[in-house]
Amino acid sequence: MKIKTPLLALGLTVIALVFWEMHWRSEGYPIAPEDDKHLYAEHRASIEKLGKDDVVLLGSSRVLFDFQLDEFESVTGRRPVMLAGAGTNPLAVLKDIVENSSFSGKIILGVTPPLYFSPPTPESFFFGRAQKWLDHYHSRTWADRWTHTVKKPFQNSFAFLCASDETTSDELDPRTLLEYYIQLPVRVPGEPPFPKMDYMDWDRNITMWRVDKDTAMAKVITDFWTFVIQPPPESIPPPEVIEEGRKGIIAMSAGLVKAFEERGGQVIMVRCPSSDLFLEVENNAFPRDKYWDQLLEQTGCYGYHFQDYPFMNKYTPPEWSHLTTPDAKQFTLDVARQMLKDGAL
Repeated sequence: MKIKTPLLALGLTVIALVFWEMHWRSEGYPIAPEDDKHLYAEHRASIEKLGKDDVVLLGSSRVLFDFQLDEFESVTGRRPVMLAGAGTNPLAVLKDIVENSSFSGKIILGVTPPLYFSPPTPESFFFGRAQKWLDHYHSRTWADRWTHTVKKPFQNSFAFLCASDETTSDELDPRTLLEYYIQLPVRVPGEPPFPKMDYMDWDRNITMWRVDKDTAMAKVITDFWTFVIQPPPESIPPPEVIEEGRKGIIAMSAGLVKAFEERGGQVIMVRCPSSDLFLEVENNAFPRDKYWDQLLEQTGCYGYHFQDYPFMNKYTPPEWSHLTTPDAKQFTLDVARQMLKDGAL
């Protein structure tokens, strides 16, 4: 009897896991790795072995979605390392590479104005998100690396292992299931839900999921953008504080670019497409002449703004901010070809 009880428990557990896995596969959940600090650290470590002709991609989620690694490699012959991060200020990563690595190749740096021009301090939300992953890279232990290695076969096999460091509303980790699937009375309304809209491979190459084909899902995302990109007037800093921040971030960018160039590196800046309310807010809050144009002028970088090239501005992001995967593939091919033509790569 003592032997049968554990065997019965094990059998019931296996059956439950099989049905749990079958359920989520039937819901369309893909089998894909988590985009977490461990995977990010693996790729951050890889740049130490790169040469002068290699490319690293930095930026926020637009670079993650809009630059496709296979297509970039097919044009340039080089497979870039993807170090962009959703909801992050990429200045944190640029600063880390300049100050804490020997990499002296080429960096393609995505500029998403609300994130790029957010305060470049660890206390700031967007900068701090990137800094946490970088801190993990610099402090990770052999136990951390072993845990990441052991997890890989499981993440290659099961869809229900759907979780990340994000707080999307329909992942399958216990935190999300408790927060979103078990509905409790809410006294104070919070922000709208933000569903998972992508999955990635082990190279951190993104595929858009559901939003490109499901208009209802796209509306959930645009409802979220509407909530977060129009802050109440009382939360907006005074004009003099905004201006001081603008000048400081451009000066910081120029200093980092100069230091990187002095050891043989090169930075190329890209402004990926946005549309509708997102573009309207960005244009109003971050006018091009004072932000993008000044950034290029003071850094001396090659710059590719989507509004300057027909092959970059022919797309309409389904949720105002990110390209569908088929569009991103063509976008990457065209941008890479233009960079080669200009001698930027």
